[in-house]
Amino acid sequence: MSSFADEIIHLRNAGTWSGGGTPSKANADFWDNGDIPWVSPKDMKTFELHDSQDKITAKAFEASPAKLVPAGSVLMVVRSGILAHTFPVAIARRPVTLNQDMKAITPKAGLSSEFLAYQLRAQASRILNSCTKSGTTVASVETKQLQALPIWVPSTELQSKIVEELDKQLSRLGATVITLQGIQAKLKQARASILKAAVEGRLVETEAELARRNATDYENAEALLQRSLAEKKRLFQEAQLQAGRRKTWKEPSRPECHDTSSKPEGWTITSMEQIADVSGGLAKDSKITSGESIPYLRVANVQRGKLDLEHIKTIICPSEKVYGLLLKKGDVLLNEGGDRDKLGRGWVWNGEIRRCIHQNHVFKARLALPAIQPRFISLYCNTLGESYFQNEGKQTTNLASISLSKVRALPISLPPASEQLRILEEIDRRFSVLDQVEATITTSLARCGKLRQAILKRAFAGRLVPAS
Repeated sequence: MSSFADEIIHLRNAGTWSGGGTPSKANADFWDNGDIPWVSPKDMKTFELHDSQDKITAKAFEASPAKLVPAGSVLMVVRSGILAHTFPVAIARRPVTLNQDMKAITPKAGLSSEFLAYQLRAQASRILNSCTKSGTTVASVETKQLQALPIWVPSTELQSKIVEELDKQLSRLGATVITLQGIQAKLKQARASILKAAVEGRLVETEAELARRNATDYENAEALLQRSLAEKKRLFQEAQLQAGRRKTWKEPSRPECHDTSSKPEGWTITSMEQIADVSGGLAKDSKITSGESIPYLRVANVQRGKLDLEHIKTIICPSEKVYGLLLKKGDVLLNEGGDRDKLGRGWVWNGEIRRCIHQNHVFKARLALPAIQPRFISLYCNTLGESYFQNEGKQTTNLASISLSKVRALPISLPPASEQLRILEEIDRRFSVLDQVEATITTSLARCGKLRQAILKRAFAGRLVPAS
């Protein structure tokens, strides 16, 4: 704090404290057509708070602990997962009520709301380090320790000068952050555009165009598909012979309805089952107590365009089922469902764990030919295939799912083998450039965050504006 401080007080003496509460969600009269803001941690994303996502009625206000906090009060989050890294503070610009995870201070006479809010933001790290409760499931701040926080209260004239200078400097910094975040959003759009162009045959010159220009021959995708079907049939018959069975080979179906008008020259329309064997995984069963304890992939591990292997669980798998469930390098993984946006979401297994299987909510597609690139197929599933999964998926009250038969029937626009490789190389080249730009933006945003804290620190060390 400044050596020329007018006064140092504890935060408990900075004004009138208020807490909050949640009116019964079971009582529709408390929520339907409500017009009184009810602030919760999800609303605390701006320095000035003018409204809230949820609102309560006058009946709720009268019959619950959610009491009205006057405009100008400083709002704080005291219980939320966000407290693991951030201490949200905002100023209510209209009377509001609070939920039980919030506290408010209505500043006493002579203490500016803006000055107090800025000062709390300046001391965010100290608050999180010294006032956070330990051993709780959800991060929370100890009210008594928070109230013991020392607060600098200079003259009202100096408070105004500091707030004015902070508004000016932080506004400029905020504009820079918005610009950087806008670039981040455009980078994301650029990635999506590149992938869409890739699976639509617009990213690189087609094999047909290359062959025509160079007066050479090439294997088109239809020929590649016929090779895939022949290999699938051979593998099927070989498996039947080894197992001593005599099932008849059934030709996989080509998609019945598909638009070929925009298909690039040399490409073909196939189905997933024509180029891959698609299978489900192991269902969890608490009754299974003997077998091999083995790592397995869940829906949470299979993200769109990547695998999250930070938290891998194990499961008891009957020994006779392990071999058939083991993942192999090049398997294309797709989620059965969960939330609707997870339908068909997935990526390629590259042998990251030596012995690993998948649960029944994760499908694997094992391609028949090495010439068909797993990454291309997975990118197709995550882009053009996404609308197919959305349309074909089933929805219950809390769960969306896609069936194994629908995954097998997924229409895929397949390029020639060599064109797949060139497409993937071009994606990697363009993404490498975007990665470099994104790394620069991320570094710049981190610097903006540090600069914001440095400005706040200078302000409340008495070094931002002259004292007189």
